[in-house]
Amino acid sequence: MWAIAFSLLAVASAIPEGPVAALSVDDAYPAIGQLVHLNASASKGHDQGNGRIVAYRFDFGDGAGTGWQSSPLAAHVYTRAVNLTSSVRVVDARNLTATASVVIHVGSAPPPPTPAPEVLPIHAVISPAEPHVNDSVHLTVDLLNRGTAPATSASILAYDVRPDGTVSFLGDESLAEPLAASAGATVSFPAFGAVQAGNHTLRIVVNNVTPAEPGSSDRELNVTMTVHSPGESPQPGPGSPAFDVGPLAVGLGGAAVAAMAGAGYFLLRRPPRGPREPPSAEPPDRSPPPLWPP
Repeated sequence: MWAIAFSLLAVASAIPEGPVAALSVDDAYPAIGQLVHLNASASKGHDQGNGRIVAYRFDFGDGAGTGWQSSPLAAHVYTRAVNLTSSVRVVDARNLTATASVVIHVGSAPPPPTPAPEVLPIHAVISPAEPHVNDSVHLTVDLLNRGTAPATSASILAYDVRPDGTVSFLGDESLAEPLAASAGATVSFPAFGAVQAGNHTLRIVVNNVTPAEPGSSDRELNVTMTVHSPGESPQPGPGSPAFDVGPLAVGLGGAAVAAMAGAGYFLLRRPPRGPREPPSAEPPDRSPPPLWPP
């Protein structure tokens, strides 16, 4: 009996193991007409010799499938809403096989998106760009309809958030006419006074768009406006000289101009007119100078 048992164990240990199949899908809840990708690359063979996997065959569960192929990847489009099981069979070089499956829930195709407008503020112009306290400021806002349908109406609101945190309402404007898809428009607000020195935030909000926009969030644009104190000069911008011209530099410049004017006068003035005297008839004295001391 012991001999028979050991013989059976020897025979069982000599039988090679088969492969292990694995299957995954990129979307287990696809819609009708959606391309679904199946992946069996996680399948493993018994070894790298005759136990290696050499072919894959997919069954998509709706009556369609593939033949034996070397690639562990497949793709399929389902044409009806149904819950089904898709499977893969793998085979190794010893002709041993294994199977894995995955459940796929095919749903109805989603309805196409309804055309709708999407109006948003894209740019604001402040004039003057850096006002002083008590200056009159003009605000102009550029709008863009980024949606797929015209906007028949919309409200454009503007607020001034002052440096101390207080908020001033600047106005509520509307579209002058319907705004077509991919078209732009410009809205001007009534002039307002700059009442506090420092950095202000001008907040422009677009809401109440008709027909309703997708989502419920308002479209908003924030721009910074710097207000200077009375008599304060704006800081030099890029490319402006970063130094002041002092009184000494002004004086030296004036002296240089006066010197150039005087030199030009003496160089360009005409000599006085009159008879010219002939040169002297005596030859020049060419005797050597006397020795000193004598």
